[in-house]
Amino acid sequence: MKAWRILIAAVACLGPALQYGLMVYDETLVSATVKSVEFFSYFTILSNMLAAGALTAPLVAPASAFAAWAERSGPRASIATYLTITAVVYHTLLAWQWHPQGLRLVSDTILHTITPAAYLVDLALRGGQGRPRWIVAAKAMAFPALFGLWTLLHGALSGFYPYPFMNVAKRGYPAVVLTMVEMSLFFALVAVVFIGLSRVRAKVALGKPAPISA
Repeated sequence: MKAWRILIAAVACLGPALQYGLMVYDETLVSATVKSVEFFSYFTILSNMLAAGALTAPLVAPASAFAAWAERSGPRASIATYLTITAVVYHTLLAWQWHPQGLRLVSDTILHTITPAAYLVDLALRGGQGRPRWIVAAKAMAFPALFGLWTLLHGALSGFYPYPFMNVAKRGYPAVVLTMVEMSLFFALVAVVFIGLSRVRAKVALGKPAPISA
């Protein structure tokens, strides 16, 4: 099991690192700075980095507060929600719009397919510590909400929008805000599903009889 955890943590770290290298390669200092801001303006990158940190911290710093947080059922359900949305939105709305090759295809596959799938498998195998409360679904909304606000603010100042469905310049604020509301409901629904599954898993684990000692 530890070998599996090391493997998926390494892969989760590789995705954002490779994508960042591809974005700033051959850029000047000024353009690399702009690209760096854009890099951290993608929900895909943020969700993958959060997953990478949550998978790595318990291995390299198990006594840290972040590692303890990352192993709890609530945060694990929230991260699973973010990665699920990342994968679903990409494969249903965005993948057909470009055709990456070489290392870009590798990065794209890790970020949108391998890491989300591996995290969900890890969640199914290991679950999380404790039984998450339903309020976790509401708390999980803070991350995408902050991302949405940042996207609107950054876009208004720079003209950069990471995703076409959030492009105010082309769609206008009413349409974009409506899309954000719809996606918020999707986030909430997925979060509730993962919390419900985590609660069932925790209940089953508690109900298992303790092994009989000799």
